[in-house]
Amino acid sequence: MFISHLTVPEEDQKELERYFHERSRLVDSFPGFLYLQLLKPEAGDASHTFLTAWRDRDAFRRYMRSAEHALSHSREPKAIMGRTTVRHEAFEVLLDSRLDGPSLAEADLRELDLG
Repeated sequence: MFISHLTVPEEDQKELERYFHERSRLVDSFPGFLYLQLLKPEAGDASHTFLTAWRDRDAFRRYMRSAEHALSHSREPKAIMGRTTVRHEAFEVLLDSRLDGPSLAEADLRELDLG
């Protein structure tokens, strides 16, 4: 999981959000890509957080060296990004509830089903 915290000047925030909504979508079909999210925190220093999830670190590395990445980032609003502070973080996913089997509560409910 790779997260970028963006501190965007208030006057640029709506335009940056529009840019992300109109993104090229080149990453969507890249091997190993799972999903992305643009988050707007309710508190903290960052104005936006951009999260991308990948099958593994190697898939992310291949994307970062790809033509798709270069083309996608060439479309960035350079003036806004010039006024934006970005901090990157990488995380190893230890648990993802979407990938786990049924929860204990679901298993208990099935046992109680007297239908």
